[in-house]
This record gives sequence, structure tokens and C-alpha cells, in this order.
Amino acid sequence: MKAFFDMMYKTPTKVILFGAACTQVTDPVAKTSRIWFLTQLSYADTHPMFTNQNYPYFFRMVPSENEFNSPRIHLLKLFNWTQVGTLYQNKPRYALAHNKLLNDLEEAGITILDSQSFAKEVKTHLIKLKEKDARIILGNFDENWARKIFCEVFRLGLYGRKYQWLIVGMYEDQWWNKLDKSVVCSRWQIAQAFEGTISTDLLPLRTSNIRTVSTMTPTQYLLQYDQLRGKEYSRFHGYAYDGIWTTALALQAVARRLKEQGDGRGLEDFEYRSAEWGDMFATALNATSFEGVTGPVWFINNNRKGYVLLKQFQGGREVKIGEYDGVQNVLDLKQRKTIQWRGSGPPLDRTLSIIERMRVNLPIYSVLASIASCGIVTAICFLAINIRFRNQRNIKMSSPYLNNLIIIGCILTYTSVILLGLDSELTSEDSLRYVCSMRAWILMSGFTLAFGSMFSKTWRVHTIFTDIKLNRKAITDFQLISVVAVLLGIDIAIMVTWQILDPFYRETKKLPPVPHPTNQDSQIVPVMEYCKSDRMTLFLGAIYVYKGLLMVQYFMLLTGHSASQVEIIGCFLAWETRHVSIPALNDSKYIGMSVYNVVIMCVIGGSSSDDDDTSSMSSSQDEETNVSLSTDKERSRAQYLLINSCTPQSDRKSVSTVELELSSSAGRESPLEMEAIPLTELKIRRESGPAAQSSEQQEIEVSEKPDK
Repeated sequence: MKAFFDMMYKTPTKVILFGAACTQVTDPVAKTSRIWFLTQLSYADTHPMFTNQNYPYFFRMVPSENEFNSPRIHLLKLFNWTQVGTLYQNKPRYALAHNKLLNDLEEAGITILDSQSFAKEVKTHLIKLKEKDARIILGNFDENWARKIFCEVFRLGLYGRKYQWLIVGMYEDQWWNKLDKSVVCSRWQIAQAFEGTISTDLLPLRTSNIRTVSTMTPTQYLLQYDQLRGKEYSRFHGYAYDGIWTTALALQAVARRLKEQGDGRGLEDFEYRSAEWGDMFATALNATSFEGVTGPVWFINNNRKGYVLLKQFQGGREVKIGEYDGVQNVLDLKQRKTIQWRGSGPPLDRTLSIIERMRVNLPIYSVLASIASCGIVTAICFLAINIRFRNQRNIKMSSPYLNNLIIIGCILTYTSVILLGLDSELTSEDSLRYVCSMRAWILMSGFTLAFGSMFSKTWRVHTIFTDIKLNRKAITDFQLISVVAVLLGIDIAIMVTWQILDPFYRETKKLPPVPHPTNQDSQIVPVMEYCKSDRMTLFLGAIYVYKGLLMVQYFMLLTGHSASQVEIIGCFLAWETRHVSIPALNDSKYIGMSVYNVVIMCVIGGSSSDDDDTSSMSSSQDEETNVSLSTDKERSRAQYLLINSCTPQSDRKSVSTVELELSSSAGRESPLEMEAIPLTELKIRRESGPAAQSSEQQEIEVSEKPDK
């Protein structure tokens, strides 16, 4: 700046400034010359910060780095690349150009997958671009960072047939071969990653061999330049030459204008800090237009629209593949070396996602539906047998009405298997929501009927054998059916409320993609459809609270969730009554098998869909309670009450003989045969004495009366 001020205060008066080349000098000079209303023309500075709004008297011969955006966008459109990622160095030179690039991309309708800026390290940002599946990457960074970036590109595999880099490459020749101790990759590795990269640069001279304002063609000019330059070479020589012509033509235009004004003033009357003189020279420069050795010279908002060179790194060297005419806004790839691709053609800008709807396998569904249908038919046969032979002794004592409910529940549950396999392909997307509702209703009702009835029967056995009291009334089938009816009624109330307030609807969910087996540019995205409601958690919570520890959260299976609570009460009752040995009456063994099977299936299903806790089954089995009656006589009374509880009142006298197996800690005794007598004929007496009262032993005295 000292040299600048020394120059300004020396004669002759300076009417225009020519230079400088680097931003460190151009910036302070341009800020100062603005105050002096002194026009400045740079022949080499491409920094995008020099705009006519901030620097109204600054002009340049070279295109701004903002002008390198247009040729890259033309390439994107040419090869149908509609989504890109960007990477830029966090410095004003590159950040300003990048911001303009983002605006230009949005105006062109190109999607920006991700935009990453870096200052100290770049690996993390490249990983993010890779995770976003950015295949076409636009870069703005300097030469030193270019070596580091393409080293990481090589290490991360962000090169090859699937990727294409488009960078602003105003670098020195053979920049990739320069020794850089901060780069851990070899020159060969950097060259491998850089292979195929397309970069934009200044076009030193125009390629069309037309006569310029100096009457020389670009070829003639280059011959003279090579003869005069010696060993030194500048890539900006053509722009400096055209800049001198621009300055001369601007001075000529200002002199002509002063002469036309007729006020007797000339260029020698120029004054510093005069807005009139500054505006006069700025107008003259903006009006300048001629054919130069670097192309057409004319300015828009103090910036020149010029030619941009496009080159590609091929086989270890950069070759010209085309040029962009900023004046005509045309990308010319005709007279060029063919662009080389590392694959069979231009890479795709994305991984093609093939949506594959997950459908129920029809053969498997047919097999399972057939098995379920066989189960339905079998259950119907059992139901018919149970009704037809309901007066048969063993069937009568096993509570046939509850058995009928169990069978009906099984039929409904089998039916839900068929419904659970239906999807929109087998039905339709519109009708699937009705199928969802049917699944919930049928599975929930069937489960309640089947297991509710089994639990009720087991509860009766457990109650009698663990709480024997004097003159205890028998628990009738009607009472147990009432319990099942209450459970079913609660189910219906919840489901009706659910369907009215928040009905089911069809929803889809994309699963993690998997690679295509044959196409590297494609991936398969499985899409699963399922039933959903907005307040599903609320209603499921109501069901959990209502059932508590009694029922497994079976409805979770319907909606893709896992059942984390098992039928602890069912397991408990089945375990407590396992020693009751009346085959016709006691279903504990079979109920236990049923409950445990359901528990196991819930655990397996839960572990395959969620990571929910499925340990409640083991905890319920750990707390065993050994059911033992105090005496054989108490067991006899309990079994007698059980027989009469399971036998209709009108038929109790017809029961002949029941074998009661008495167990003791010393071993098993022979079966005791006892005539089944109505409860009215049973006399019970309590032994007197303190010992008897402490032990609360009870004896059963049976008196036989002859049939009348």
C-alpha cells in the first residue's frame, strides 16, 4: 500500500489503475481506489468477492470463479445428473463461489443431497457424502487440499465407475505429482482417485482463429508471445494483453465523450475523488466491446463473460474435453477429446432403488391356510361329538359346555391364521383395513374363549383342592361361563370403542435396502404393509391393564409387536393342579401344554421382531407352589366336590363309581372305590379335642341307603 500511495502522489496524474493479480494486493487497492473514485482493471484476480455492489469501480478481464458454475451445471444437464453433493473449502474464495453454486443448482432444478464444508480435516465430510449416496460431487478447494482430498477419496473408495467429480481446477501443471509430506498416499494412488475427474479452468486463448482488435489472430499472437517471453510463462498473458486494449479503448471513449461535451476539458484535467470522473470511466469500460485473443470482451456489472476450459484427467494427464462460451451460454463439446468413463458410460447420479413389496408367499400361505382349515374341520367334528355325546359319562364330567367354548375359540383362532396371511395382493388395498379389523376381532375373541374357558376349568380345580372349607358350595359351569362371558364382553367393549374412535388403516414401511444381486447401480428396498391406528398404543395399553398377568399379549402379534408378558396365572393354575389324578375331570396337563406352547411361540415371535423382555415365563415357573392336602380324607372330599361340581344337578345320582387315587408321602395306595352320593347324603363331622382342632382334620362319613 505504501507503493500505491507513493505512486498516487507522484506526477503525472493516474486516470486508471491496471492490476493487480493476487487478492492480497487487489483487495486493499480496490477498497482505497473506491474512495478516490479511481477505476481499477485487474487481469488475473478471480475472487468472487469483487462485485459491483461492493466495488463499483473495480473491473476484471478474467471471469470470476462464480462463472465456473454455469459449465458444470450444463454438464449436469447433459448427462442427466439431477442430484449432487458438494464439498468446499471453508475460505471466502471458495465459500462465496459455493453459495452462488447452490443458488444456481436450485434454479436449475438439481437436488443437493448434501453440502459439506471443511477447514482442518476432510475425511469425516467425505464419509457423510458417501452415506448420502452422493455419486456426482462438485468441489471447490485449492491445490494443496486437492491432494489430501483425493488421497482420502482413494482410501474411502469414492472413485471409479460409480462416481464423478467436477471441480474448479485452476491448479498448476502436474499438481498431483508434487511432493507433499502432509499426504499419506502415493502419487499413484492420488492419480488413481483423480482419474476421470472433470475440472474447469481459464481458457488461455480462444480456439477460433479469427482476427482480433489488433488485426492478429490468436495463433499469430501466441507466436509473438513465445518469441518475446523467454522462459517465463503466465497463464494470464492473453488476459493482460486484452486488458491493455480494454484500457486504451476506455480512455479513447472518455476522451471522445469529453470532446462531445464541448467544455474544453480533456484527460489531463482528471481529478481524484471526483465521482463524475469515476462514473465516466466506469461507463466507458462497461460499454467496451471487441474481439480479443481470449474471446469476446464485454462486461456485465463490471464482470466479464468469457470462455471456460473443460478438461479431464485421463491416463495420468489432463486433456481438453470442451469449452464453455459464457457470452452465448453454450457448452461446446464437439471439437474435443472424447470423455472417458471408468464404466460403460456416464455414472448414474444415484443408486436406483427398486421397490419390492413384501408379499405373502402363496405356496406357503396355501399350506398354512390348508392346515388351519383342517384344524377348523377337526374342531367342528369335535364340537359335533361333544354335543352329540354330551350325556356320556366322561364328557359330562369334563364340563361339556366349557369344552364347547374352547372349541369355538379354537375355530376362531384357526380362522385368524387365514386372515393374518391376507395382504393387499390377495384382497385389495381398500379392503385391507377391513381385514385388519377382522383379524383383531376374531383373534382376540377366539383367544379369550379358548384360554378363558381352560383357565376357568383349572381355577375350579385349584380352588377346591387348595381351599377346602365346610359346606362349600360347588362351582357350577354357569358360573365359569359367566366369567368367560365377562372377559369376552370386556374384549367387545374395547374393540368397539377402538373401531369407532380410531379404526385401522393400511400403512407401509420401508425396510433397510439390500444390494441387487446383478446390478451394482441398483438396490432392492423391501416395503412391508401392515395394519395401523393412530392411538394403537393407548388401546393396547388398555388391553394389557385389563388382562394383566392372565393373558399373553397376543394382540401384539397381530400388529407386528412382540408379546413380552406371558400367561403367568394360566401357568400357575396348571402347575398347582398337576397332582390331581382324575383323568376325566382334570385338564391340568393339557392346559399346561397349551399355555406353555403359546408362551414359547410368543417368545420366539417376540425375539424375531423386537428385543422386548421375554423372561416373564421363566419367572412364573420359578415360583412353584406345591399343592398338597393335609390328609387323604381331605383329598377325597375335594375330589368328591369336584365330581359333583362338574356333574349336572339332575344327573348326580346316576354317577356310579369313581376311582380316587390317594397319594401320600410314603407311597401310593391302592385305589379307593367310593359310591358317588348326592351332597345331601354326605355327613361331615369334626373330631373333638384340642389336637383335632389344631390340625383341622376333617372326616367324611358316608352312609349308604338302599335304593327305594
